[in-house]
Amino acid sequence: MVTDQGPQDPYQQQGQPQGQYPPPYPPQGQYPPPGHGAPRNPRHDEKQNEKEQEKQQEKGRGMDEKYHRNPLGFVTFAMLVIWLGVTLLLANAGVFGAEGTEARDSQQWATFLWGAGGLIILESLLRLAIPRFRRPVMGGFVWGAVGVGAGFGLWFGRWEFIGPIVIIAIGVAILASRLVPKR
Repeated sequence: MVTDQGPQDPYQQQGQPQGQYPPPYPPQGQYPPPGHGAPRNPRHDEKQNEKEQEKQQEKGRGMDEKYHRNPLGFVTFAMLVIWLGVTLLLANAGVFGAEGTEARDSQQWATFLWGAGGLIILESLLRLAIPRFRRPVMGGFVWGAVGVGAGFGLWFGRWEFIGPIVIIAIGVAILASRLVPKR
């Protein structure tokens, strides 16, 4: 003979059906809402505010720090933006031919790429010449050669000659970077 020992599930004791998911929430007022526990320490709030103010100040001077770490790169970037504006101004003035022609568009971008490649190569040469700005220059020479080569390709439309010349220039730059003694 089996005797009924009562409900085995604690939720059944509260009048809930057995195995209900999710379990019922605790009664209101039993637990404090999150964030309303112990009183906050005013010193902790001050430290948190100081940290947030320091972060905001660091964000504000981020561009200034970048300029001081790499002034030559900053100037080169500004010169590239100026050169793009000059190229667009020349295109709008009609220097590159009749508007809407394919030759005009390719000449416009060729001129920009020549100038951009020249500026990047000039930056790399200055980095080699001035010890204060010394950094690795291989990438500058490669990107400068790519820019100048792409400019020639756009201007003349003869990629079968220009492409190999750009690759040769990149190879010469790689050799020069390994053969030139480091100071």
